[in-house]
Amino acid sequence: MLEIDNLDFSYGNFKVLKKINIDVEKKSFIGIIGPNGSGKSTLLKNISRILEPESGVIYIDSQMLNEYKSKDLARKLAVVPQDTTINFDFSVYDLIMMGRNPYQDRWGRVKEEDIEIVEEAMDLTDTTKFRDKNINELSGGEKQRVIIARALAQKPEVLLLDEPTSSLDINYQGEIFDLLSYLNRELSLTIITVSHDLNLTGQYCDKLILLHRGQIYATGSAEEVLTEEVISDVYQTKVIVKENPLTDRPYVTLIPQSYKISAGCDDRDEKIHIVCGGGTGKKLMEKLCNLGFDLSTGVLNQGDSDWETARKLNIDTVEIPPFVSISEEKIQENRELMKKADYILVADTPFGHGNLSNLKLVSELEDKKIILQDRRDFSERDYTGGNAKELWNEIISRDKSGLVNGVEEILEIINQ
Repeated sequence: MLEIDNLDFSYGNFKVLKKINIDVEKKSFIGIIGPNGSGKSTLLKNISRILEPESGVIYIDSQMLNEYKSKDLARKLAVVPQDTTINFDFSVYDLIMMGRNPYQDRWGRVKEEDIEIVEEAMDLTDTTKFRDKNINELSGGEKQRVIIARALAQKPEVLLLDEPTSSLDINYQGEIFDLLSYLNRELSLTIITVSHDLNLTGQYCDKLILLHRGQIYATGSAEEVLTEEVISDVYQTKVIVKENPLTDRPYVTLIPQSYKISAGCDDRDEKIHIVCGGGTGKKLMEKLCNLGFDLSTGVLNQGDSDWETARKLNIDTVEIPPFVSISEEKIQENRELMKKADYILVADTPFGHGNLSNLKLVSELEDKKIILQDRRDFSERDYTGGNAKELWNEIISRDKSGLVNGVEEILEIINQ
């Protein structure tokens, strides 16, 4: 059905998937699991052709993925993304009807068959009662069922889901996986889902694929993959694995630690220096600190929201008063922190003449591994008449630089 042969993928020069080989049989229910930054979502994006492999080949029904026309591929694969945000106030019915786009002519004419298939998709997902509602009026679990209905309207052979229950309460988590199990069992739909939840995937999936640092660490049944030894090695935590008395499948329980990590970010060996400002580093600092990285940042203005976050998290910070130019002394302090770091992370921050020296420092340190957050066109945040963009382009051209969007991609680079 679906075969992945020796797949590699990199963000820039940072390899995050290495020698991935997977054979998915028709009608199977596959769970892709692994720690944050292990490459789960990136693998799914390669399968769905959102991203293109650096090397290796993906086949669907013995045909190479890149040979499919977009409409033909949409009839084979349907994707339920992790982010279910809908920016327009579509009705539920209209949104599900969008799943019929691969079958419609250039004018988008709706046929009787389209209507029947959409109604069937709504019946399967129990969303008929919402058909005339605004999609943005629904709860998270209700909206997730609608997004699955839209995918089913494509009449795919394979359904790909990226963390379908990550923001749902326990009731909706069960509903979604019960639905997926039904679709797999009754409609013979091949399902591949990325999930951080070991117990949900362990209870429902036929086969688990455990990724670690961009490689397949273990694959097989839940009993073969979810062992205390494997989980301890990959997740670096102690667990107890017992058999669920109702399903006879393994169930994982975390062993509480006898201590708590003190405030601060020093549980992992890697040190990251973050160049940010104006709130662009707040979430990065919070998430990376929570994951135990040793962080530093600067130069930041006192009172800046990123400065406040750094203070709250006890992060080493080079700071200056508001509306004051960065002195040579502060530049040198910042240089020393950058030199101590294993990685320099440049957030999606605007650059003006007041903070351009931060980017100049990054440019100076040619031997450093540099991660650049690139969520929008750099020209939109260059207020230096092109000087910052020139530095930016020079930095991203280096072998040790990589462009990323969010924390998950940052972790994939660090964990490689």
